[in-house]
Amino acid sequence: MLPVVAVVGEHGVGKTTLLEGLIRVLRARGFRVGVVKSTKEPRGETDRPGTDTFRLREAGAEPVALWAGEEVVIYSRAFPSRKEDFPYLLFREFTACHLVLAEGFKGLSYLPKIEVLRKGVSRRYLFREIEGVVALAADFHPSAELPVFRLDEWEALADFLEERFLRVYFPRVQVYVDGKPVALNRYVRRALSGLLYGFLKSLRGVPRHPLRVEIRLEDQ
Repeated sequence: MLPVVAVVGEHGVGKTTLLEGLIRVLRARGFRVGVVKSTKEPRGETDRPGTDTFRLREAGAEPVALWAGEEVVIYSRAFPSRKEDFPYLLFREFTACHLVLAEGFKGLSYLPKIEVLRKGVSRRYLFREIEGVVALAADFHPSAELPVFRLDEWEALADFLEERFLRVYFPRVQVYVDGKPVALNRYVRRALSGLLYGFLKSLRGVPRHPLRVEIRLEDQ
């Protein structure tokens, strides 16, 4: 799975503000960064009752895509929405990214996390309750055996992420069959990527160093 780091914390501590600064720094360094935000709201601002997308979905269309200039928003009830399907979401939509930053998802124990703490707002320390917290961003000095960054220390935090999660790059090979991941060992990943790249590079129109290769096999 491509590198994913979750930013967690209580409501109002500044998770989105931290992400904004961090994304700008990482983008300036040439990294492609995607974001997945966990929300309790079932639909976004563009899909409220009375809007065209809402009416079309209520009429039975599935999925409905909203194309607005350079942005596309897809609404789908059919897309896997359980937390255990999170890796499949990354596989489907984020494989062109070097890093995905997730806001929320504190319940996914396998995700590394940065906890945001703000004096007077944070009522408890999540790093003492959940798994995977690798660093803290705070406006005070919490007592913890973890790296601690200021809330506006985006350059230093980007250094931390780059060193820990982005330093080593290797071709990622992922296979999903009917939406379920298929485990591949290192030998199979290398063999499969070598076979595919060896075949594709002889085809006209294929770039020398493609960023992403997608192959779909469907039973007719």
